[in-house]
Amino acid sequence: MYTVRKDSNIMEVLENAPQTAPFFNAIGMHCLTCVLGSEENVEQACAAHGFDVDDFIQQVNAYLEQQEAQK
Repeated sequence: MYTVRKDSNIMEVLENAPQTAPFFNAIGMHCLTCVLGSEENVEQACAAHGFDVDDFIQQVNAYLEQQEAQK
């Protein structure tokens, strides 16, 4: 199972777990294909959008774990 970390590059996350895109959109990251998406990590993006990175990572990884369990 893919796990999102603070230092995970946004594009890396989306390539490995495209189903996480709604989580990024929910915190205001609507341009997931922009230049910053390929250069920023999750922690930087959360800081730029005023969202707690630990909360974000917990939510995304819980979702990925739930999906894995349903396989």
